[in-house]
Amino acid sequence: MNNFRVFLSISIFIVSGYFIIDLALYSFDWLLLCCSLIGFTSSHYLWPPNYDDESAWYDGLEVVIDLPFRAIALFFRGLGKLVKNADSGLDL
Repeated sequence: MNNFRVFLSISIFIVSGYFIIDLALYSFDWLLLCCSLIGFTSSHYLWPPNYDDESAWYDGLEVVIDLPFRAIALFFRGLGKLVKNADSGLDL
């Protein structure tokens, strides 16, 4: 079952990466952006939990799959901090 989850996660990650490349090369589309964000998030959550019998390349692949999700989460957390402290940061 874990091999199927890894295969599905990698497949969704590749499709989401294609959507990002399509956005950059051709034209911007909100639907593609939303689908790629949902795809990166779902590939992160589809990845199976860690086990002791995994090899090093498996862990490296997990880092590659998690990198876009961590960037998305960092962006939204930064927006949340900006909105949270929007009125307390400026004194005139």
